[in-house]
Amino acid sequence: MDILKSINLIDPELRFNKVISEHRKDRLNPDSNPVYPLDYDLPFDYSCSNCGYKVSIKNKDLDKHSKSNHSNLKNADKIVIEKYLISNQLDKFSFLDFECPECNLPVRILFESYPGGFFGMTYEIKHVIELKNE
Repeated sequence: MDILKSINLIDPELRFNKVISEHRKDRLNPDSNPVYPLDYDLPFDYSCSNCGYKVSIKNKDLDKHSKSNHSNLKNADKIVIEKYLISNQLDKFSFLDFECPECNLPVRILFESYPGGFFGMTYEIKHVIELKNE
């Protein structure tokens, strides 16, 4: 099996409900696009590309997995994704992974976290990885 053919690297905008508030845009440049840490109101929903099932992601989920190596995937799926991440230099990000509760599609959300001042942590969603079952 060719590892790279079974993995989809997806732009976060394609999988999450995106809520953009006017007060979150750059006030000095109002025509600019919002930046990722401010694009998604938590909790937000991941929409499965295979079945459409929505999984709600909350602050506490990202807090728990920030800078953690814990995976919720089966070991075989975890190994395939980690090989892909290493070969594409994406292994520096924190991640939250899970199987879709409806169709069992393995999903890994790559993110970075930063101190967010008064509100705690700020999260920047970098990529979504879906491992297609073959």
